[in-house]
Amino acid sequence: MAIDPGRKIPLSLALALLLLLALAGLASLGAGCAKDRRTEITELKTAIESANVRFSEAFARRDVVALGQLYTADAQAFPPGSAPVAGRAAIQDMWKGVLAMPVGRIQLMTLEVDGNGETAWEEGRYTLVGSNGSTMDEGKYIVIWKREGDGWKLYRDMWSSNSPQQEAAAGTPAAR
Repeated sequence: MAIDPGRKIPLSLALALLLLLALAGLASLGAGCAKDRRTEITELKTAIESANVRFSEAFARRDVVALGQLYTADAQAFPPGSAPVAGRAAIQDMWKGVLAMPVGRIQLMTLEVDGNGETAWEEGRYTLVGSNGSTMDEGKYIVIWKREGDGWKLYRDMWSSNSPQQEAAAGTPAAR
C-alpha cells in the first residue's frame, strides 16, 4: 500500500502518535536513570565497605591514629551509655579506651547505603571479637559519611549493642 504524502493525518491521530513517542522517550530515560542510580549505589557501597576494611584493620592493629584518620576533623561519635565524643582527637582517645580492653578485632557488615555525591548513610551490623576469639558483643550501627578530598570519612558514628541492658544498682538511675 502506498502512502500519499499529500494526505493529511487527522489531528487526534497526530497528537496520539506524538504522546506515544514522548511516553516511550520518558520510559527509556527513566530506565536509564534507574540503572545509573543502581550503579551509583553499588559503587558507593563498595567505597564504604573498603573504608570499613581499613577501619577493621586499624582496629586489629590497635592503631588509634589510623582509626582517627578515618573520621572527619569535625566528626562526632555516639557510643552507647556515654556522652557524644566530638572531634578527631577525642574520638582517638575513645578508641584507645576501647582497645585497652581484651578485644581482638571488629567485624563490620554493611547492610544498606544511600546518599549523593557529598554525603552518604550506612546501616550495618558489628561483631566485637575478644582476643581469645570469643564474641564479646554484637550490635548495629548507623554512620553518616562525608566525602572529602581523600575519600569517604565517618562524620557521625552511632552504634548500640544487641545485648540487653544490665539492671542499674539500687539507688542509681538506669542508663537511657
